Amino acid sequence: MSEGKKRSGLTREIRCFYGVGDMCYTLMTYVYSYYQIYYLTNVARLSLGTASFVMTVCSTVDVATAMVAGGIINSTRPMKWGRYRSWLIRITWIIPVFYFFMYFRVSTNDTITVVCLMAAMIIGRFLHDFPYCANASLIGVVARTPDDRIVMASSRATWNNAAKFAWSFMGAPFLAVLTALFSERYAYAILAFLLACLMVVGFWIHFKMTEGYEDTGAQELASEAKAKRAKTGLADLVRALFENPPLLALMIADLAKWLFNFMVASAVVYYFTYVALNQELQGVYTLIIAFMGTIGAFASRYIGRKLSGRGTMIVSYIIMGLCLLAGRAFYENAWFVIAMLSAAQLFYGCVYSCSTALYADTAVYSEWKTGKNAGGWIMGLSIIPLNIASMLKGIILPAALAIGGFSAAVAAEDASAVMRRGIADALLTIPAVMLFVGAAVLVFLYHLTRDKVTQMQREIDERELAEIEERAAQA
Repeated sequence: MSEGKKRSGLTREIRCFYGVGDMCYTLMTYVYSYYQIYYLTNVARLSLGTASFVMTVCSTVDVATAMVAGGIINSTRPMKWGRYRSWLIRITWIIPVFYFFMYFRVSTNDTITVVCLMAAMIIGRFLHDFPYCANASLIGVVARTPDDRIVMASSRATWNNAAKFAWSFMGAPFLAVLTALFSERYAYAILAFLLACLMVVGFWIHFKMTEGYEDTGAQELASEAKAKRAKTGLADLVRALFENPPLLALMIADLAKWLFNFMVASAVVYYFTYVALNQELQGVYTLIIAFMGTIGAFASRYIGRKLSGRGTMIVSYIIMGLCLLAGRAFYENAWFVIAMLSAAQLFYGCVYSCSTALYADTAVYSEWKTGKNAGGWIMGLSIIPLNIASMLKGIILPAALAIGGFSAAVAAEDASAVMRRGIADALLTIPAVMLFVGAAVLVFLYHLTRDKVTQMQREIDERELAEIEERAAQA
């Protein structure tokens, strides 16, 4: 299809395959989620306090810079292939280099090592915010109704959760192969580099798939009305955030989703090592949750139409929290914990899908209220709960391990009961509490309905048409 000819409606490819890039992106970030703390303590041989410092500082910087990507996308001149699509391919190719050095100890000196690791982590994660933000923003560009946004977000979430299935083969098993071939010192860096290269390919697929839906840079600039509406200044971005109560509520509630994801992903390796005393079960667990999460994400397009995105998230949060508390009650039974975590992952698939659609809805609310299209900025703000959760994980997990007297020098079979309970709380109790808080926030503070969003979108389209006709009449 030639650039310039606009498409409307969702193609079969987008309905079924939008999210391939997210799967590749998630595989890349899984190295960080599953192995970063473990790498710092057990491979790079940094102290637990130093590892916690590295994770906390880098996550804090991530939180501070997360909103910058969306602001830059919305406030700068659109590039050749559009305001959002262009970012899917412009800088992705340099990200693998930084991901390599996030898992490579460059010196025997701890200070030099820490500085280099932190620099790679901060720069690499800042750069990957741009394609992530642009990719999420395209949902609001391509899908024009709440139901279409749920379908598109469901496809994205389905593939994102399929990353868990792919990770069962490309995570621990692939890492073992790389360790055998190159030694543990290089294995993590090579794994991160290869999966980051896969991310580059995945976002290129999204770039091709969405061709024709978004105005090119030349088309946007050629239309004075579109250019004025799309270009945002600092004041517009501030208004899009602080004059948007549904967005603020959603960001708080969304924190629960990410804290669940990161805490479970990071703590589970400790659970199978020190509580279950069976590291091989982690591969089985990873495979099971991959299927459950994928099923939940796919089912969300149907559940979301019945309950709405908001209703689906509330119900899912409550069920997830109950599953985690049940697992905590019998945390020494590894198979029961696997069953409860798998059930929670089923509903996590629903939550991941619907939360993305709700962010797109808050972008519609913002444009309806302010007259400015700050979609990239708002979708970029969705990274903030992610990074805050990552920061909290970097604080909470080491704290829970420290309270339990964790030491990498302690043999797994010699772990104390206090240490095992600390790991169980990090894996199950803390995420459960956050999920209940998230559900309460959605119930009492998020009030956008499907009908309201549909009406707002209709009014926005009518305004745009009126502007075009008025300028045509004046010409």
